Amino acid sequence: MAIGKLTRYGLPFSNVVASGTATNNITTGRTLENFQIKLGGTALTKAMLSAVKLKANGKVIFEGTGTQIEKINAYRGLVGNAAFLDVLFTDPTMLSELDRQVGAFDTTMGIANITSEVTIAGATAPVLTPILVESSAQKTASGDAQPYAPLLSKLLSYPFSIATGGQLPVTVPFGPQHGAIIKRLHVFHNGNMTGATVKQDGLVIHESLKAENEYMQTMNKKVPQANCYTIDFVIDGNIRKALDTRDARSLEWLLSFSAADSGSILVEYLDTLGNL
Repeated sequence: MAIGKLTRYGLPFSNVVASGTATNNITTGRTLENFQIKLGGTALTKAMLSAVKLKANGKVIFEGTGTQIEKINAYRGLVGNAAFLDVLFTDPTMLSELDRQVGAFDTTMGIANITSEVTIAGATAPVLTPILVESSAQKTASGDAQPYAPLLSKLLSYPFSIATGGQLPVTVPFGPQHGAIIKRLHVFHNGNMTGATVKQDGLVIHESLKAENEYMQTMNKKVPQANCYTIDFVIDGNIRKALDTRDARSLEWLLSFSAADSGSILVEYLDTLGNL
């Protein structure tokens, strides 16, 4: 039987407790498009998910809190539901099928094991149900792997802190050794971020204040989120416009704040498993 897409329950979570870390294993052999977590029980909300991580071959490929993941999905324009959290490897809001599928997690590409970890804080009799949305391995008509098959969507988190208002320089990996392709960078802050400048090899590639940035996003049918400053290189849905840092000699991220602030920077990468 041939079918383009499968939707099925995953292996059950273990250690689903009011405060603790639940885990499950994800079977390999297909392309994982969406790892959906259904929330149930007496009292369990996304805000109670203090950490959600996916690991492939023991390496973290996706991390964020339930609230952060939900805000990133909402920014893209996806309509959320309180009972479901979507860990997406595809990007349903992009322009074409290629744009949407680049980064889908082809688990046939040297992946021995995949695990998820969901840290719960303050729930009451929580229930987690994993739902997998999968498609076939990313191959051409002749059976060869697609050129983009080794790339997978990663979401990695980096903390930041600034003691007073001003400009904060931030560094993320770049260059031929550890560089990757960046779709978007999300700065989750406490309300004091006012603007951003990004320079590659001395050339300004992004420059904005908050109001300008959010206006451009709404023009492109994105939904800016409170206390989250998103720098979006694929704002029009064209994956070819993503920032490829692998050939950069220098890469500067300069974030502007009106007062002391701290939080997390979450970066949406397209990258091979063994790199970042």
